[in-house]
Amino acid sequence: MYALTELFPAAAVESREKAAFDAAGDLVGTPLPGVRTAVDARGELLLTGPAARDRYLGEEPDPWVRTGDRARLDGAGRIVLEGRCKDMVLRRAENIYPGLYEPGLHVPGVELGVLVGVPAGDGDERLVAVVQPQRGVPEPALRAALSEPLRAMGTARPDALLFADIPMSGRSRKPDRAAVSALAAARLGGGAR
Repeated sequence: MYALTELFPAAAVESREKAAFDAAGDLVGTPLPGVRTAVDARGELLLTGPAARDRYLGEEPDPWVRTGDRARLDGAGRIVLEGRCKDMVLRRAENIYPGLYEPGLHVPGVELGVLVGVPAGDGDERLVAVVQPQRGVPEPALRAALSEPLRAMGTARPDALLFADIPMSGRSRKPDRAAVSALAAARLGGGAR
């Protein structure tokens, strides 16, 4: 089942059909009766139907639910997820909000630290901590300093810890999460830990 709090359930696929799917992305199935789909210009999946929420508190009614998922519809009209539009990382059916855990990465010797999702190849994401050390701070010392904060993250503990310069973007010079995710994916593909 593919479902959201705002539209439950939305689509379904049988396990054998999902297992046989060999194209890129995560096949989540055919929209259920009454559920309509659209994909906006950014590639975000929009859903509507009789079970869709009417509005969010304080907002005007809107029949379309923005899922936060990048998706495409295949030739049979099935939904294929391609990743997340939002910062939220989805790992093993758990929603992880990086902003709640990133402060734990800022130990002495860390210039900047972010958590990003990296596609795991099975439709899931790996959670990766990317840390930019302060100049002259050795990585072994940072690994030791980060050991306890990473352990304290519990179920949101990253799958990998990487040390790198974090790409920035915009006038406010914020971390470019898409670029950090791409950097992490490239490094993990090369076997970095």
